[in-house]
Amino acid sequence: MHGALSVGSLATTFTASQGLLLMIPNMYKIAGELTPCVMHVPARAVAGQALSIFGDQNDIQAVRSTGFAILFGSTVQEALDLALASHIATLRSRIPFVHTFDGFRTSHEIQKVQAFPKDIFRKVVELLAPEIDAHRARGLNPNHPHARGTAQCDDIYFQAVEAANKYYLDVPKFVEEAFLWIEKICGRKYKLYEYFGGANAKYIIVIMGSGAGVVEEYLAKMGDKAKDCGVLQIRLYRPWSEKHVLAALPTLSGIKAVAVCNKMKDPAAPGEPLYMDMCATLQRARCDATIVNGRFGLSSKDFTPGMVEAVFKNLKSSNPQHPFTIGFDDDVTHFSLPYRSLETVPAGTKQCIFWGFGSDGTVGANKNTIKIIAQNTPLYAQGYFKYDALKSGGVTMSHLRFGPTPLKGSYLIDAGCDYLAIHKREYIATFFASTLLGPLKEGGTLVLNCPWSDEDLEKALPPPFRKIIGQKKLRVCAIDASAVAKRTGMGKLINNIMTAVFFELSGVLPTEQALALLKDAVKKTYKNKGDAIVNQNIAAVEAAIAALRDVKYPLESWASQDCDMFSFYEKPRAEKPAEYVTEILDKVQMMRGEELKVSQLEADGAVPLSQTRYAKRGVAECVPIVDMDKCIQCNVCSAICPHAVIRPFLLSSVELLEAPKTFDTRKATGGNAYAGLHYRIQASPQDCTGCEVCTNACPVGALSMVSRLQTLDQGHGKNWDYAMTIPNRGKRFDANSLKGSQFQEPLLEFSGACEGCGETPYAKLVTQMFGKRLIVANATGCSSIWGGTAGWVPYAKSKEGGKGTAWGNSLFEDNAEYGLGQFLAVKQRRRLLRDRIEAAIARAGSSMSLGMRSLLEQWLEFSEDGIISERLSDELGPLLEAEQSKAKEIAEVYRLKDMITKPSMWMFGGDGWANDIGFGGIDHAIASGNPVKIMVMDTEVYSNTGGQSSKATPMGAVAKFAQAGREQKKKDLGAMAMAYQHVYVASVAIGANYKQTVEAFSEAEKYDGPALLICYAPCIEHRFFKTGLSAMSLDQRDAVECGYWPLYRFNPALRKQGQNPFLLDSKKVTGDVMKFLSRQNRYAQLVRSNPGVAEKLQGQLSVYLKERHQALRDKAAEELKQDVSSLKDGLAKATSNCEPIVIAFGSDTGVTEQVAKKFAGMCSERGVVVRRICDLDEMSELDDLKGAAKDALLVVMCSTCGHGDFPQNSGLFWSSVSASTVAPKELEGLRFCSFAMGDRSYHDSFCEAAKKIEARMLELGAKSILEMGIGDDRDEDKWETGFTAWLPKFWAAIKAPEPQDDGTPKAPLFDIRYHEGAALAPSQIVPPGTQLLTIRENKRMTPSDYERDIRHFSLSTDDVDFPFDLGDAVAIYPENLDDDVDAALKFLELEGDKVITVKCISPNVSERHRRSFEQRVTVRQILATMLDLFGRPSKSFCNDLARFAGTADAKALRRLASPEGADEWATLMETCPSFFDIMNKYKSAKPPLEQLLSIVPLMKPRIYSIASDAHYAPGQVDFTVVINQWKPKAGGELKTGLCTKFIQAAAVGKKVPCSVVCGTFNFPAEDTTPMVMVGLGTGIAPIRSFVQDKLYKKSKGIKTGPMIVFYGCRRYQEELLYKEEWEMYKREGVLTSLVGAFQFDKPHYPPKQIFVSDKMAEQPELISENLLDKGGYFFMCGPAVATPSVQKALKAAVLKKGGAGAPKTEVEADKWFQDFMAAGRYSEESY
Repeated sequence: MHGALSVGSLATTFTASQGLLLMIPNMYKIAGELTPCVMHVPARAVAGQALSIFGDQNDIQAVRSTGFAILFGSTVQEALDLALASHIATLRSRIPFVHTFDGFRTSHEIQKVQAFPKDIFRKVVELLAPEIDAHRARGLNPNHPHARGTAQCDDIYFQAVEAANKYYLDVPKFVEEAFLWIEKICGRKYKLYEYFGGANAKYIIVIMGSGAGVVEEYLAKMGDKAKDCGVLQIRLYRPWSEKHVLAALPTLSGIKAVAVCNKMKDPAAPGEPLYMDMCATLQRARCDATIVNGRFGLSSKDFTPGMVEAVFKNLKSSNPQHPFTIGFDDDVTHFSLPYRSLETVPAGTKQCIFWGFGSDGTVGANKNTIKIIAQNTPLYAQGYFKYDALKSGGVTMSHLRFGPTPLKGSYLIDAGCDYLAIHKREYIATFFASTLLGPLKEGGTLVLNCPWSDEDLEKALPPPFRKIIGQKKLRVCAIDASAVAKRTGMGKLINNIMTAVFFELSGVLPTEQALALLKDAVKKTYKNKGDAIVNQNIAAVEAAIAALRDVKYPLESWASQDCDMFSFYEKPRAEKPAEYVTEILDKVQMMRGEELKVSQLEADGAVPLSQTRYAKRGVAECVPIVDMDKCIQCNVCSAICPHAVIRPFLLSSVELLEAPKTFDTRKATGGNAYAGLHYRIQASPQDCTGCEVCTNACPVGALSMVSRLQTLDQGHGKNWDYAMTIPNRGKRFDANSLKGSQFQEPLLEFSGACEGCGETPYAKLVTQMFGKRLIVANATGCSSIWGGTAGWVPYAKSKEGGKGTAWGNSLFEDNAEYGLGQFLAVKQRRRLLRDRIEAAIARAGSSMSLGMRSLLEQWLEFSEDGIISERLSDELGPLLEAEQSKAKEIAEVYRLKDMITKPSMWMFGGDGWANDIGFGGIDHAIASGNPVKIMVMDTEVYSNTGGQSSKATPMGAVAKFAQAGREQKKKDLGAMAMAYQHVYVASVAIGANYKQTVEAFSEAEKYDGPALLICYAPCIEHRFFKTGLSAMSLDQRDAVECGYWPLYRFNPALRKQGQNPFLLDSKKVTGDVMKFLSRQNRYAQLVRSNPGVAEKLQGQLSVYLKERHQALRDKAAEELKQDVSSLKDGLAKATSNCEPIVIAFGSDTGVTEQVAKKFAGMCSERGVVVRRICDLDEMSELDDLKGAAKDALLVVMCSTCGHGDFPQNSGLFWSSVSASTVAPKELEGLRFCSFAMGDRSYHDSFCEAAKKIEARMLELGAKSILEMGIGDDRDEDKWETGFTAWLPKFWAAIKAPEPQDDGTPKAPLFDIRYHEGAALAPSQIVPPGTQLLTIRENKRMTPSDYERDIRHFSLSTDDVDFPFDLGDAVAIYPENLDDDVDAALKFLELEGDKVITVKCISPNVSERHRRSFEQRVTVRQILATMLDLFGRPSKSFCNDLARFAGTADAKALRRLASPEGADEWATLMETCPSFFDIMNKYKSAKPPLEQLLSIVPLMKPRIYSIASDAHYAPGQVDFTVVINQWKPKAGGELKTGLCTKFIQAAAVGKKVPCSVVCGTFNFPAEDTTPMVMVGLGTGIAPIRSFVQDKLYKKSKGIKTGPMIVFYGCRRYQEELLYKEEWEMYKREGVLTSLVGAFQFDKPHYPPKQIFVSDKMAEQPELISENLLDKGGYFFMCGPAVATPSVQKALKAAVLKKGGAGAPKTEVEADKWFQDFMAAGRYSEESY
């Protein structure tokens, strides 16, 4: 504006609050240059301790010294008139003006006013022609040049300032003349300072703005009772004219007291500026009146006639309170004045209140009501609308007045209300009856929107509500407007229905006339939305009157009933909340915040988190309910839910027993990480907004919307309460995956965002991934309102540990600078912490405990890793607190303990901030190179302020300030950031690609540099047809599919790996962009209003989107011009001509992952480029699969779990490729090959997973380049036998060159750093996904002199979250024994106690390696707990070991590994050697530790069936373990299996890493169903747990069925385990029969051995009766070698049965058995 003025133009602007403050430097310049202009300012609060969007006069007071004149209006009419007066006065005086009026109270009030016709403005311009010409003549112009804005020195500056005095002295004269012009134009008279009241008043209120009308109304109502009182209204505030002020007042000598009421606060001054002005004026006039200073109305706090009365009472008191405040209870400084409600409206005025629900249209309809009445009657109209802190979906209160005289009192209706309508029935039971009905006068009209009959109201209405109705003798009317809306196609919109009701009942206009006018208003309001919308609204209006009825109620009984007026409204809570909740939050959330006292609020604006957790608004009509039979446990509904009201929960079987009956669960799926857990999706009925986003996003339609009240009756409220007591198990899962992220506690919940908001899912996701160490700098905007409104703060603390999101907001424009400042400060504080820790170790290291010193030393090394530093913080906290007194250096570290965790520092904001006013700050932040993370929630408009156009608004979209459609293209913020090359940039749309969004957030947070994430966020301002935001996720999907919104990631870290840093994740455009645009009114509106322009702009947009997409495809296809040989991963530059490969693996125990990464290394050795290596689930999206394998060969390496199950990291992939919706030739052109891994003893499902994948890929058109390779765990060299045979075929198929191998050691995969003198407290390396369980019992059950050592091995689960289900197994991670480790250390010449850090320097190492080395370890720990030194070696190990051997040993080792040495290898294997045995044999080969880690595999866990039931034997998990010992073929000492050797030696009290493995058993639904079981040897373990389960259930009164056990073992006396227990089970009636088969017992042995199959043949009736006649289930547990004979005996038993329903032939028996298995009635666990 300054520039426009400087060249002689007439310019004006409209601004307020922070916007005005930003202009202050320019205001000084404009005023200093005596340049006429006007700024129109609705005076508003300035953000201080908190942001407030509401009105007061702080911003105006902040600019009073700029040199601008300030002219203040008090009513809507004055705002209009004084606007023109300001323009007249500024041109005549040359002084710039701020024309102001109260923000919100005046700016948002709707009044009947007299507007100026355009001819008036033309006439004024003509009259001002000389002044306008003079202004233009002063403008910068080369035709009459001059210089302006020079620099002045001390010699002349002061004088120049004073030269302007004469201009300011003339301002009052020019304003008065301008007022005369206004009077001549319209007849309305104004004075600079206007007095109203008694001519000889003694008590005067001085006030500025809308409060003046309230005082005037009060005085008019009081009449002679207040003849000694008056009010002075200030209009011309600057320049202040003492002469005119004094002239306006009554006789000064008669004035006793003056109250100067300020709508602002100057906290550091002796009084507010207006008070100081009046003091100076009256003191200079020698007036002896007492002058008191008062404050009112800050942040639009209501100023009522009762408060005016209180101010006058204060003035009349003998010792008036000074300073004073009004409107609340100040119990700290005691400045506040008491006041009462008081009705003072002019006679004949009707007052009406409407309680509405945000987005139900009530406010818009009431605005139409005002227009109808004001334009069609002589009545004056006033409307003001109050909202709660929430966005769409919050509470709205419309205050309307109509009367025959002008309405000057600008305040909310608190008494004398004639008509009150409650449009949302939930409010009746939510808000105090006194809050709702208090303003109603006796005999007033109350309208309820509810479905209840008169009889129902007796029960539905709270007792306090009924009592007030009776006491006030209200006329009560009811209508089910929601039902009318649904019948007429209006959905949730009841606005015009309730407006029709108002006209029918209020009598303001004849009903017929009113409805006709209402229909006309509907047409005008909705014409831009099309005829269909208009007609639906008209139909609703017509149906309203017929549905309206008068309620007949027993007045006397309601009025006289005895009831507590408050206790009914106490919220039911599972546990007693903190006092803060009941005394503060509840009042704020129940619209009673006015009751809060000063002492109850923090002066600095800081508030606790987790506020919305207690709101329980209950605003949704319908909420989502899950059908668990359909649910596929994908967690999509949770991820997309805008308010975190629907979540997945995982329960143990013990917790499931305590759950409500309606808490329906299913076994959690997804692999062993979910073993022992039960899954449920549950929504919170009282927190849900009913947006339907989740139901539309669900890929299988498992969610449906059900009436909220019905769900509460069904127990879903109790379900949610119970779910909140379940411990969060998020630590078990990868937070950087979609499914895993949703098991993390959302630390953003139940926000006040619009229902269906597109912003909150992103912010919620950030809190789930990083929330416990998250600091957020939030730009002012939508996200700061739904995220940071006091009383409704949705950011939460974790229930465990109390950590959470630290959230702060500065301003709109400076958020990037604010966030950057936070980062730099934290960086400095953590640098200081490092200094303090180093000093503490150096000076007080001997004083501190070993544990603390160890952790502090590790922090110095891992401090920049957020996850590790958080763990160290948790461990260090208690130690620092306990030891701070030991030394001052430790105490200094303790003072800085909150910096131990590295925070994840983010900036949140909208597109207006990022693209417009805050762009410079963002540019500065990312250019700095600091690793700040910026999330832009792009709604493409200024959504918080009503949908104004931003630079992010696309071409052709209609928005405020772009009503004719935006003509410019959207600013490409991502491209601008990518131009820096060092900034991580991602464009995401969560509903379009959940996985890509999670990956982008994860990559951005890990990236060591600035990151910018641009998130597509559909907004209510887009105005979706029909669906609203209920289809928000589908809109995101459609936006991506049609190319409107691209998905990409630009990761500069990839450049360092020789890869293109730009990844286009939305490669294919399949949708129709014009169809997409047509569903949003922001585009369709332009089509209706201006089809030609719409066609042009949207056509240009379509072309641009296509060009952009092609440009992005080209960018993604660019080859990186970089020599790959220089990369840090050590991969050799590709020299072969064969195509690159992509390796995708499915691994459950980690073995296949290790094979895949080993294979990747072998490819690199041959010059074959490995483009990517990842788990199969990372390619679960088919577009990802095709994109990754484009121009490359896909190698699938997959193991099989149990009986044909997929590994946990490949289930999503299989779900995707096996879906029936996949096109028949979807993978045509894709080339692949497979390597499967399995165990052939599972003969019915050997390598099933890989076989299914290969078959399905062939079905979809992919081409296999060679036969599948098979790695069999039963082969001589396990998987390596088949792998070694498959590799030459693979190399030949891709024509790979021979590796360039000179026999020297390969580059290690690890780097080791030794820490001399470092401390390391004893700790265990805990493999990922495991828990440390304590051995509680390790008892040998066979005699000590018996040949076999069989043990009862029991672990304690006390204080450990270790849920398991019946039939599950446990993976036990063994250790190498101390003596063996000592021998290895001695041979390798390593010092076991050396403290080291191991860094994984290759991407091809396992996750277990990475997680294990997130801490310092000792050399001994690696050899004891990680390396499989004493496991069975492979041939490839010999090749690897040869690189470190002398010439002779190297030659011998290479021969062993070669085909020529097959006989020697076989001979060696007959001795059952270990890795260490081979090293000992070839003693010259002593690889260093980093190489040992590279060539020796990790010790695998051993899996054992669980032998106990979690309910019968809580707090423990039992196993039956045989110590595996054998004599090698070559003779020599007995060999003992690694894990059983560990178990045999393990002492009680030792901690063992364990994890649960999903069982393979399928149990009957009914406990009365018979169970026939075969247990062979230690296979009896799970059967023991089955029987315990039945015994537990029987003890609880549950009826159980027959249990038959066929128990096979070697000898009755020695190996019939748990003898006493079996007898007890029989006595208790749960074990029907135990049939033993003792292989080597006399008299049958020798020569005959008796097997279980023999016993089954002897007693076939036990099988046939229970299986055929009673529908029982069969279970087989034991060695796989026995399976054929057991199955044969089973078929023989049913064949022998004969009779109806039984098989008659062997063929029929085979068919029966196949059907038996298919029905899930046959379960087998074999090994």
